[in-house]
This record gives sequence, structure tokens and C-alpha cells, in this order.
Amino acid sequence: MARRAKITGARAQPRLRRRKIKLTPRAIWVMLGVGAALFLVILLAVLMSSPAVSGLVPKEGAIVSGVPVHIEASLRSNVKSSEVRVLIDGQDLTEQAQLESSVLSLDVDLADGEHQVEVEVGGKVEAGSRFMVDNTPPVIHVDGWELRDDGITVIRGRVEGASALLVAEKKVPVDREGRFQVEVNRFESATITLVAVDEAGNRREVLAEAAPPPQIKGVHVSIPVAADRVLFKKMVDLVLRTELNGMQIDVKDESGVVGYTSTVPLAVETGSSPPPGSGMDIGRVMDKCWYNDIYPIARIVCFKDPIVSSKRPDLAVKNRSGGRWGNGVWVDPYNHEMWEYLLGLAVEASRKGFKEIQLDYVRFPSDGNTETCVYPAEDGRSKEQTIIDFISYMRDGLKPLGVALSADVFGLTASPQGGMGIGQDVRGMAQYLDYLCPMVYPSHYNPGEYNIGNPEANPHDTVYRSLVDFQAKLEGTACKLRPWLQDFSLKLNYGAAEVMAQMRACYELGINEWLLWDPHCTFTEAALQPAP
Repeated sequence: MARRAKITGARAQPRLRRRKIKLTPRAIWVMLGVGAALFLVILLAVLMSSPAVSGLVPKEGAIVSGVPVHIEASLRSNVKSSEVRVLIDGQDLTEQAQLESSVLSLDVDLADGEHQVEVEVGGKVEAGSRFMVDNTPPVIHVDGWELRDDGITVIRGRVEGASALLVAEKKVPVDREGRFQVEVNRFESATITLVAVDEAGNRREVLAEAAPPPQIKGVHVSIPVAADRVLFKKMVDLVLRTELNGMQIDVKDESGVVGYTSTVPLAVETGSSPPPGSGMDIGRVMDKCWYNDIYPIARIVCFKDPIVSSKRPDLAVKNRSGGRWGNGVWVDPYNHEMWEYLLGLAVEASRKGFKEIQLDYVRFPSDGNTETCVYPAEDGRSKEQTIIDFISYMRDGLKPLGVALSADVFGLTASPQGGMGIGQDVRGMAQYLDYLCPMVYPSHYNPGEYNIGNPEANPHDTVYRSLVDFQAKLEGTACKLRPWLQDFSLKLNYGAAEVMAQMRACYELGINEWLLWDPHCTFTEAALQPAP
């Protein structure tokens, strides 16, 4: 009888034979297909779960500045460009947008205020935001000065629309009403620069005197008068006998001549500057002004310059044939070499003792077929923006010298009928000026302006109506008005009564500063009050 095997411990397991699984080529392709399909399903699910539009800027509630405003958003990769629409304030601007690497972008000029951007895909709004455009700098008002015996001046004022006020890059406390006060040692500094900044990054700079600035009543002085000792003495004596306290003296006039021997390179290159020993003795002229407490203003004619236009035709305004436009007296306001020349003269004049730089002919050409003007350095900016940028450039360059900056403008530039195509945007220019000097000469207004049949025969009403428009334009700015008044005759004879009528119009509007223009510098003393 066979012996039964003895089993102890765990139950014995049968031995299994390992079999190798062999996949056919068809099976492999099936598995790859299933995997690819699964991957596509997952990818599609991920894509469908992500937003069609993301990263929209400006974001909701943003405050932006600058022109143009940049709009940008990222599109999901499977979004077709034909399905996309971009709406700004409800207006379809899709045709202006660009799409590159799934990034949608658009640059658009927008006025200050609230705006809305929406991005539609397939007729459905997928992203949107409301934002504010703010290109208006804050306003600084200097309201008064307190002169202490220890040499400290307390300057009081207020700001509007500012998030911070800075002096020498340090914050100045401002109360809830925007009021502030700063202290300056008037024996150490004649001026300080106040800088107001808003949330959008806009800046406003105001040059504040360390003592109350004088209200200037001045007269024009030409280069020949300033260069002649006898004639200039007569001008000084007139100022000393009367209420006058300022002189606007030509540094560079409309003929392109620089009144004294200059070291500015372009003045030397073109022969605009007289050789040593000729022209005005600028040191003597400044000494007379400072000794007699006469406020000296340097007049610099900007873009009318027959000498530079002739000697450097590459800087001139051209006609369509390539020659100089018109009678060849205008230079290109777009050209930065001209900007550098004018700033060089202004800096030089400031260092010689002038307290203020006044820019004249700060404009584009007129008095001809300006449609044929060609500006070789034109860069796409409007005429208005170019002039504003030029004045800003002058302001920045003169800032370290502590001099005031003013500009002359046509008398109609603030009026509704005053769009003259010469680039003088009064409010834009005023951002960078201490004084705006409109030339409100009644003889220069056409019959019917302001509903005045003969403006030249109605000096009071003409000046009054014009200055009302200028005050409205400058409201909310720190720029002051100091108008040019007519003390010369054209069709009608102008005497003391006509000059005083213009002054009265200024006083009735609270404007206590003015300048008198007569190209021959023969002023009507009977219209002036005696010296106090």
C-alpha cells in the first residue's frame, strides 16, 4: 500500500507557469489610439474649463494716464480671431486691434473720464472692465506769503486732485481740504519748486517765489534801443517816473538776430550773434535793471528765424518742391536741434541776469498757404502736442535756474472761433507756464468778433471779452494772465484814452499785470500813473 504524503504547515500551492503576452501590431495601434483619444479628451476638458479671455488690462477700477491707452488681453488658444470683438464704450474697435501669439492688443486715444472695455467671443462678453483715464495733472494754488523777521518765509496754498505734495522730493503735509504750508529761507533760496502728484502719476510743478512776486507792468524794449546807451537810459527813466516796473527785452527777435555776443553754438555758426564789441552790452543792461529794481524779461522768438532758415535750410519749413516755404522765415517746430538752440539761449540769458524767459512765435507758420508746408522732422505728433512738448522741454531745462517761464499767444486762441491751426492749445501750454501773455491788440481783431462791429474802435470791450475767454481756459491751472496791450496805431490813432481803456478792462477782471507793445518803443506816458 502506497504511503500518503505528509502535509504540514500551509496548504501547498500549485506551480504556475508564466506566459509571455504577445501584442499584435493591430493591438498596439489600438492602444495608442485609445491613449491619444484619452489625451485629447483631457486636453479639451482643460481648454474648455479655462476662460476664453484672460489677463485683461486695464483692470477693473484701474486709473491710467498717457496717450494712447493700451488695451491688452490673452485669448485661449482655440479661440478664432473671426469670433472676437473689442468694444470700447460700446464702440466696435476690432479692426484697430492686433492679434499675435494669442495676445490681443489695441492702442486708443481716450478722453479723461470713465471708460469700459469689453471683449466678446462668439457674441458673448468673456471679459470686461471699467477704468478711469486721468491725464489732467493736479493744481497748485499759492495763496499767500508770511515774511518772518528771521528770514523765513511761510508759503501757504492748496492743491486740487493731488495724492501728494513734494518739495525737494520730500512729502509736505496736506490737510483734507488740500491746504498746505511750507517754509523757505529767502536769504538762501529765491524760489522753491512745488510738485503735486496724483494717483495716475500726473505731475504739476510750480515755481514759487520765496517772497511775494511783483505784479509786473512792463514795456517792450527792442535790440536797437537796448544797444543804444541814450535810448536805453530814456527807457529806464520812463520806468522810474511811472508805475512801470518791468522791461521785456529782446534777446532774439523776429529777424533771427541775437542781441548780444552769444556762445550758443548755432548762434555762432549762423552768424545770428554779433561779434564782440557790438550789439547790446548785456552786462550793462542787466546792471541797470537790477540796480533800479526793474524786472527783466528775456524775449526769445522761437520758430520764426530768417537767419537760421537761410544758413541752415535743413532746419527750415519746406514746400512740396523741397525749397523753403513762403518767404523762407520759418523753421521746423518739430526739429530738436532748434529746441536745443532756443534752450541754450534761454539758459544763457538766465545766467546773465534775466528773471523770466518769454517765448514768442511759439507756434507753427501762418499768413500763407500753410497746407503746402512740409516739416522735415515731423514725427506724427499733432501741432498742439508738439508745442506743448516744446514748452515742457524748456521748463525742464530752466528749472535748475529758478527763472519764470511765459509765452505769447494770439488773442483769439482762447475763443471758440480761435482754432487757427498754429498749434497754440492755451490750456495745454499753461500746464508748464508761469504766465500766459495773450496779445489782445484790438487792431488785430476782425470786424464782428465778439459781436463788436469795429474792435479797434472799442479797445475796452475787445480786451475785456478776449480776457474773459482766457480766464475760462486757465481756470483750475496755476498759470497767471499778463496780457499784451496795444500802445501803437494802425488804422486808428491810439493815445492815452485807448491805452487806459485796455488797462481798465484788465482791472475790472482782477488782472493787475500787463505789458505794453509798441515796436518803436515810444510809449504813451500820459496813460501811465506816476511812480508811487
